[in-house]
Amino acid sequence: MKSSPALAPLASAITLALCAANSLTVHADVQDIEKIIVSGQKIDRGLQETPASVAVITEQTVERENLNTFYDVLARTPNVSGTDGAGFNIRGIDAFNVTGGGSGGLASVYIDGAPVPYRMMQQGGFSTWDISQVEVLRGPQSTLQGRNALAGAVVMNTRDAEQEYSLKARLGMGEYGAQEAAIALGGGLVEDELAFRLSAEKRDSDGYNTNVATGEESDFDDNEFYRAKLRYTPTALPQFEAQLSFMHSENEKGIEWVATQSGNTAYPINDIFADRYVYLDSPTFEFTDTDMYALNMQYDLTDFWRLTAITTYSNSKYGYEWDGDASMVGPQSTLTDRREDKTTSQELRLTYDGERLSGLIGLYYSDVDVNDISSGERGVTFEQLGVRTLLTAPPEFGGLGLPAVLAEQVLQLYRGADPLFISQSAHYVQGITTTALFADFTYELNNHWDVFVGLRYDREQQENGNTTDISISARTEQALPQPSDYAFDPMLAQLIGGINQQLYAMAADASGDEPVEDADFDAWLPKVGATYRFNDDVSSSFTVQRGYRSGGVGTNIAQSTPFTFDPEYTWNYELAMRSVWLDDALVLNANLFYLDWEDQQVDVYLSSNQYDREVRNVGASHVQGFETELSYSLNPSTRFYGGIGYSQTEFDDFVQLFNGVETNYSGREFAGAPQWTALMGVDYFSHQGWVANVNASYTGSSQRLSTPLEQGLDPRNDAHWLVNARVGYQWQHYGVYALVQNALDEQYVVLAPAGLGNQTLGAPRTFSVRFEAQF
Repeated sequence: MKSSPALAPLASAITLALCAANSLTVHADVQDIEKIIVSGQKIDRGLQETPASVAVITEQTVERENLNTFYDVLARTPNVSGTDGAGFNIRGIDAFNVTGGGSGGLASVYIDGAPVPYRMMQQGGFSTWDISQVEVLRGPQSTLQGRNALAGAVVMNTRDAEQEYSLKARLGMGEYGAQEAAIALGGGLVEDELAFRLSAEKRDSDGYNTNVATGEESDFDDNEFYRAKLRYTPTALPQFEAQLSFMHSENEKGIEWVATQSGNTAYPINDIFADRYVYLDSPTFEFTDTDMYALNMQYDLTDFWRLTAITTYSNSKYGYEWDGDASMVGPQSTLTDRREDKTTSQELRLTYDGERLSGLIGLYYSDVDVNDISSGERGVTFEQLGVRTLLTAPPEFGGLGLPAVLAEQVLQLYRGADPLFISQSAHYVQGITTTALFADFTYELNNHWDVFVGLRYDREQQENGNTTDISISARTEQALPQPSDYAFDPMLAQLIGGINQQLYAMAADASGDEPVEDADFDAWLPKVGATYRFNDDVSSSFTVQRGYRSGGVGTNIAQSTPFTFDPEYTWNYELAMRSVWLDDALVLNANLFYLDWEDQQVDVYLSSNQYDREVRNVGASHVQGFETELSYSLNPSTRFYGGIGYSQTEFDDFVQLFNGVETNYSGREFAGAPQWTALMGVDYFSHQGWVANVNASYTGSSQRLSTPLEQGLDPRNDAHWLVNARVGYQWQHYGVYALVQNALDEQYVVLAPAGLGNQTLGAPRTFSVRFEAQF
């Protein structure tokens, strides 16, 4: 873990800033609730005028509910769930993959218009400090967002630079070594023309799990970020505005999972929630360091037309060091990885906002370059390699056909070589260039009816290459039994020779040189719909929209032959209701959807060799469900809110052939896709200064795997309720708060064991305190 004293410089800066800020005025009343504007669909509309299913989390919500990170935001959103470090899903669709085939993403995240790189999005440690709003768009956004938006998109906008001076700061600490310090300030540099905003945060936690080998916590989590913004509004050209932003983010974290079986007799695992142990004698951690730049320029051509240009660049470096045998047994082995993602994007938009017609026309360009190098040594047990199956499977299925008793006797001869240590190195490169033309318009036919249409033409050029070298390490070669050692038993010697040959063949099959292959793909992505307004407070919309996931190119390692696969497509049918009741005290919104998914990318095995496979468009699925959200202001001091999400996912056609056995997974639900999610909460504000928020979120049970690894191994992740609270007292400029996460100390499995000897558990109850200031 990084040293906690690193918080000291930032904490000192906050203290000095507070002492100097007494002359500043309050920037905003935190109890003000303004009209929510949705910008994630590239044109500003009120939430009640937006047919798409959007969960909007404001700056006030982030503060009241103690939503510190990207994944905190997702956890409180109906029909969205996720696991920090593993990924997230929207409406049951994983952001990265569903079938195991293909390489394109299924959801995107943007910060101030810049796309978040893959590893940064997966790790999710990036902060919500000093954000203005987060929008979670559920359902296909391909018409406006393009690639990687079949499931949806998340749009995060941070506080803009303003002429009015403001400052806010936070200091906090809690159980399990939790510490936080954050500051944000800004104001004018040149009156009415140039303004700035600076923000920074350092947030650390020791973690809850113990590494028996070191005596330290294994799931530490250290985060820090720095952001700077400059906003230019020249008085000589009042129609023009430009804002330049830069963000640097660093995240280093240990492993989230714990062992399912004891690796040390002095530290047995009798209760998985009380004995949260791992047994790692080599350093094991991940890190993500990212720089993101964004330049947003706007020019009002007329009272109706606006030209917008958004230029972004990001450089994200990800890496890990990993205990290669995940144990304290034998010599150390370590795996390392270093990955760099460079992303450049340019978008030009021409927006029209007339009396009855509004919409936009845009051009988009993106270039992504990935370079990933990994190496090291890892230990793989014979059980994980499937050696027992190899020994007992019939010869026609590639096995040796041994009786179970004889197979067990043979395995005992290999006890000294189990786990099998494998030396490996790999170099993966990818280049993706995307160009697109898109349009989206809404026309008001009369006082009751609106119609809207959209269309995107997306073209992608993709290059992929990979070189992999796998070999059995020298120490394993020395431990393997040799046929010459059993010359007295020719049949056993022949059997050992055959097993050794198979082990070397497995390593050779996994090795290969995939030369850089390229392919082009294009797609037309239409959208059409209509809105009917019953009155000024109630409306209903119906939308039909096409979504897609880009195709790709790869190499069959076993045959050394290239292959390409086409995009996946969905048709999404969605009925929406927007309503305001009781003199604007009650807001109730709902969306009902059905998604038909065709041409899904599936790994197809061409022989018993697990590396003799290709990705083909042979799968089909559907997803159906709804989400509903409400907010009710009982009085100026008390507000209730909640929501329910239901997503039923199902494979309609998903067949895999491996080792001569065809397995039909049709009818199964997607992995990590809970059917039910829910949220409920209450905000309280008193005129005396007391404030409180209590909220509870529910995530239903879900399948751990889309395709079970073997007979009888089909675990499920636990359903769970999480109750959180924040209670405090606020003066004009200051506030002190007590916070609790998982107040009922719910014990649950986030990621169930899947045959690899580990599982991920939910965080225990944690208490913390916080001091905040705002001027």
